[in-house]
Order: sequence, then C-alpha cells, then structure tokens
Amino acid sequence: MTTGYPFLFYGAAPTEWYGGGRLDYEVRFAAPPSPAARAAIATLVRTELATKREIRLDAHDRWPWADAWTRLVVRTRTMEPDWTVFFEEVGAFFRALHAAWPIELVVCRSVDTHGATRDADDPWTAWSLAQRPEVGARPSFGSTRASHDRFAWQGPALPIDAAFDAEFEAARVLASAAK
Repeated sequence: MTTGYPFLFYGAAPTEWYGGGRLDYEVRFAAPPSPAARAAIATLVRTELATKREIRLDAHDRWPWADAWTRLVVRTRTMEPDWTVFFEEVGAFFRALHAAWPIELVVCRSVDTHGATRDADDPWTAWSLAQRPEVGARPSFGSTRASHDRFAWQGPALPIDAAFDAEFEAARVLASAAK
C-alpha cells in the first residue's frame, strides 16, 4: 500500500469497483492548468505510463475539462492484472501529475461501496474523508451510471459543463504516437 499523497485521494485502493479493467477518475487541480501546463501534462502521460506494467491510458479516452477539473479513464494493460500493483501505479501516476501541476484532490468515480456507506476501503480514503468529508461543487461530466451519485461527497454541480480541449487532445495523441 502507498504511504500517502500530497493531495486528497478518495478511492486510492478500493476493494470493490465497477467497470472491471476500466476505472474513472476525476481530478481537481489547485488552479486551472494553463495551456502550457496542459501540454506538459499531455507529454507526461506518455512518459509516465511507458514504465508502468499494469496501467494504461488510451488515446481514444478523451479528457473533459472544466475550470480546474478533468476526468480521465485508467485501464489495465493485461486481462489478469495484479490489482495491488495496478493501484500503486495509479498512485504513482497521480503523484507525477501533481508534480507537473499541483492537484488538490482525486476521486475514483468507479468505487462501488464506500460512497453510499461512508466506509473507507483504504486508509488513504479514510484520511481524505476525515480531512474533507464534502468535496463540494463539481462540474457535470455527464455521468451515465447511477452509482456515480452514491458518493456522499459529490456535492452540487458547478454552473459549468466539462468540454474537450482540442489542443490538449492533439498533444496527447502526438505524445502517444511518439512511443
């Protein structure tokens, strides 16, 4: 298990989730990333994931952005992943992302249990909940699954909708092609 993060992380190592080998994460940065920071993030995704054994981010999984928020999909590389390594690599990825542009919080939207019961699957989620039990307003990411609404800390939607950043997506695809 990882020892900690420089940001709040809800669902750092869940025991139950939906989506199998696909987990959805929402990230709120400390401030909205500038266009240059988004370009650096796009490059970091390729460099950081090149060394990972269990996680991948596909070029076709676009990242919607809204102010300081984004949403991304982390997938498994193999059909039978080592889930301990998977979640350790997810944590390392978010630490690297934080080094590129400071993150305030990460929420694993695929967790299927602790949102409804307020029980924490892992010590870091318990710590995050103790620090801030309510995340507050967040953008509408067009949730398609009812369990997204089971998060007690979800809060109301911000008056902005998430949108795709064409320059960021082009930079991400270009970085992926440079493997």
